[in-house]
Parts: sequence; structure tokens; C-alpha cells
Amino acid sequence: MVLSSTEALMKLRLLRFLFALSVVVIGGTCQKAQAQLFEKRENPKFKQNPKHTWSWFNRKKYWSIGGSIGAMNYFGDIVPQPYFTSMDLGYTRPHIALHAVKRYRPNFSVRYALSWGRVKGDDTVAVEQDKRRWEHNQFRYIRNLRFRNDILELSAVGIWDFIGNRGTFYQRPKRVIPYLVGGIAIFRHNPKAPSPAEFGGHWVALQPLGTEGQGHDEKYGRKYSRWQIGIPMGFGMRYRIATRWDIAFEISYRKLFTDYIDDVSRKYVDLGVFGDNDLARAMSDRSLEGGRRIDQLGLTFRPEYYTYVGVDGRVYRTLVGFGNEQFEDNIRGNYRDKDVLITAGIHVNYIIPGQVRCPEPFKKRFRRHRL
Repeated sequence: MVLSSTEALMKLRLLRFLFALSVVVIGGTCQKAQAQLFEKRENPKFKQNPKHTWSWFNRKKYWSIGGSIGAMNYFGDIVPQPYFTSMDLGYTRPHIALHAVKRYRPNFSVRYALSWGRVKGDDTVAVEQDKRRWEHNQFRYIRNLRFRNDILELSAVGIWDFIGNRGTFYQRPKRVIPYLVGGIAIFRHNPKAPSPAEFGGHWVALQPLGTEGQGHDEKYGRKYSRWQIGIPMGFGMRYRIATRWDIAFEISYRKLFTDYIDDVSRKYVDLGVFGDNDLARAMSDRSLEGGRRIDQLGLTFRPEYYTYVGVDGRVYRTLVGFGNEQFEDNIRGNYRDKDVLITAGIHVNYIIPGQVRCPEPFKKRFRRHRL
């Protein structure tokens, strides 16, 4: 059907009218929505509800990588004094780590770390450094134990900031931010000690020897595992030094479920249980090592020498209370208190580039330019 010129003109005008009307309706709807959104943003009641004022988009979750270097120490059976604050600072050893941190929430991140550290202790050295308490320390001097332990740890800890980052990484506050850490760690340790001179004086692993009878007799149980679990807890302070760089100082304490970081926990055992393993016997009781004359040390406590026949039929000479389980006061270590690891160090984080596509400041400037 062929339309006349008049009918075609009328239909064209009608289409133009409908198009203009749709533009007006859609534009009015958009302006109304924008006005409502602006009104909500300026409304104090709206600002009190974080669900409206803040949305933690996936693009605001970012990764950072870094490392730390610091010091490591321990509290256990081979320390100068039997209380928690007593640590042999002279045996503080290095602690280093590599880590990756994921920011999940404005105030919460998770750090995944691989670290190595060393702890060390020595009865005789600790006593020599604190002769003022000689009356108590003389028992540790007689015990004459020493050790070192290299600890390799894999951990995952949560980081709770007291001041949150409400935007993308470059909007984080440039101020000192205190934070708490807590999580879980699995670590491998391997306590060692130098053998007596007659065995070469080399550092030997103590766990395979079962120095407290483990693995030699059923009543002493199995040998402890060199794989253990710890609970890291600590406090730190972080500061933004550049757009992508943070630096922090952190102190952490690790609650452990083992008392064998220093290979010392329970009582002396009958030296006969070691059978033909002379090295294990020598590392178990070192009170008479090197021909030391205990009776010439000027001790207020005068230990008596004791000779007994071991379960293997051999005759052994030791000191009363320092090498024979027949005596009630035969303590080699204190199994009631688990060992503790303490670390302190400087942490450096670098935020990985390419995690935010379009910075918010650029978007704002772009919108102002368009208007």
C-alpha cells in the first residue's frame, strides 16, 4: 500500500513526538534516582548505617608481599630463672620470614608466612651471668644442659587493625596503625646439643636419642614429634611510608603444645635403659661431664655421689637427685609448663600493582570534566 505524502508526514511527526516523550520520561526518571541517591548520601541517618555508606567490593581486596627480619628467643627449662620474663638475652638469635597478606575487610587481613628462627640455651653460661642468685642457680649449674634449635614454621594469622582502611589501598591512613595478630602455625623443630669431648664434641640431634627414656622403655612413652602446632599471638604498629609500601614493628608470642623445644621436660631416668647407646646415656645426664669436681665449686648445696646398678646390670655413678629415678627429687625439667617462643622484628610490605583498574580520584575528576 502506498501512503500519501500527507499521511507519511503525519506518521513521521508522531514518531518524533513519541521519541521526544520517551527521552523526557527516561531523563526524568534518572534525575529523580540521582536526587534520591544524593539525598540518602547527605542524610545523617543513612550515614550511620555502614551497609549503605560502605560496600567492600572485590576490587578493593588487595594482596601485598613482603618479609621481616628480627630476633627470636624462648622461655623453657634452660633459662636463667624459673619465671616467664626470664630469658637469656645473650642467646637471642635471628628470625626471618617471607609472607603474603590479603586484605579482606577494612579492618581485617590474613597473613600467610614461611619463617625460620633459632633459639638457644646453656645452663652454665646462664648461671655465670647471674651469680647473684647462686643459691638457686647452683642446681642448674650441676645439671649442665645446653641446646640449640632451628625452627621452620608455616603460619596463617589474622590481622585486626584498630584503624580501618575504608577504601582502596592508596586511601589507607598515613598514620601509625596499631593492630593485633592471632592465628595458627605448624612448625618443625630439631633440638641439638654438642656431644662430650670423648664423642667428638659435634652437634648431635637429641630427639632420636630419647634422652628421657622415650622409645627405650614403654613406661617412658614414645619419642616426641619434631612436627608441632603453635598459636601465634601478638601486637604491632604499622605505618604507610609510600603509596605501595608499609613498614611495621611487631612482637609475637607463640603458645606451644610441647615441652621439648629444649629436649628437657621430665625426670632423669635409669641410665641402664639406654643399653649399648653410650651417646644417649651421655646426653641424658651431663652432671659429671668432663670430670668436674662438684665438691670443689663452693656450692651451698653439697650433692653426694651415688652408685647404683642399672636395669642393664651395669654399675653407674651419679649424684643424688641428678641421675637416678629412685629419688623423688630427681627433676630434669618441669613438664607442667610448656615451652614458649617469642619473636620481635621489622616487617615490610609491598602492595602488588594491577589490582585496582580505575582509581577513585581519577573517576571523580573525569565526572567533573564531563559536567
